Amino acid sequence: MLIIRTLLSLPAILSTQLIAHALARPDGVIAEDKGAAKVEYATSLTGGEGCSASDLDDIRSGFAEMTSLFAAAVPFDSTSQPSVEFFGPPHHISNYTDMISENLQRAAKYAAVQGGEGEVNADIHVRCDDPMSLCDCGNKRAGRHASYNIGNEQHLNFCKDYFRMDDLERIVDRKANNQMEKDRLMEYYNRGTLWARMVMHFSEIGKAVVQRAVPGGPMSTTEWTTSISQGAMNTSVLAGVMNERPDGPDDVPALKYAYGATRSKLLAVLSTQMPYDAANNAENYALYAQARYIMAKKRFYPNVPIMDFPNEATVLTNENLQDGERMKYAFFDMSDVVARPLGMELEGRPIPSSASFNSVTPFTRLVLTGKLNRAMNATLSGRFHRHLDDQEAIWK
Repeated sequence: MLIIRTLLSLPAILSTQLIAHALARPDGVIAEDKGAAKVEYATSLTGGEGCSASDLDDIRSGFAEMTSLFAAAVPFDSTSQPSVEFFGPPHHISNYTDMISENLQRAAKYAAVQGGEGEVNADIHVRCDDPMSLCDCGNKRAGRHASYNIGNEQHLNFCKDYFRMDDLERIVDRKANNQMEKDRLMEYYNRGTLWARMVMHFSEIGKAVVQRAVPGGPMSTTEWTTSISQGAMNTSVLAGVMNERPDGPDDVPALKYAYGATRSKLLAVLSTQMPYDAANNAENYALYAQARYIMAKKRFYPNVPIMDFPNEATVLTNENLQDGERMKYAFFDMSDVVARPLGMELEGRPIPSSASFNSVTPFTRLVLTGKLNRAMNATLSGRFHRHLDDQEAIWK
């Protein structure tokens, strides 16, 4: 087997020819590591506190899968069935259609690659050390956070449940071929979908309608009036209902946050919700993008759960229905956005990644990965092999 010191012992012209031949092939390897080349995105992931190398691989892969989901979600089609179910009928959301479309377009820009054209979204600080101690909050019934956002900024913590989630391609293929599960949208929930929800919390990506009551001005006919503006997107709640079985020390009824397909769809159909509640909810964008991706790949829409009930009272009084699906990727009684404490750094340090790794010379890269040996051995002629065998004997 070819080793580096053997390579260095060869005549200069011979070693140069071998190296050139190896470097002329993708990754310097012939007939190995076949498959799609990894994309180097213009947006970098930084930080990595508490993450293992395997964790970072899963986080990067989830980011890449998210870009595929948002690519399928634009341009926004307000008349499509997923749009009607997750945001409401076109006439109901006419004042917010542009906001929804622009949110999706900004998120789709994460697909920008290094050296490409167009705007680039800011780098994202990722971590696995749970600085806010939220990963273990929750229970089996209400779920636990798989990830949470810090400060509506480009700052995410990934919890252990994230690393148990399926990758996009595998779960879509598996569920689409399962006749019992293929129509249930939440069966397809994956790490790319979770990423999609998370980035919608970034104030630079997800814009939401903010209404506030303010004192009426001198010319106002009322004491109070409503101020409407845009702010960062958080997680909407079901109006008119509280969780009667909270997971808290004081047993105080908690808000019911709209995670999962059931609660997200309820935001768009219940008369107790504001017309913009669905457009203000990060999960609705993630599930809409997931649905559009499945439609593009598999040519059908998994539309379960179907919002078909005799009257709204049956929903507002049925806590089991409000609880939604058995699979939960958030703590349903708590927001997945938390304020950043004073003194906590927003920007993370660069993570050694494929991007930084590519900054070394091609030859050094092959040496570091051990691929040089494989590349050389794959390209050597019989005459070269005999020469190397002689050299190996000398070194021994």
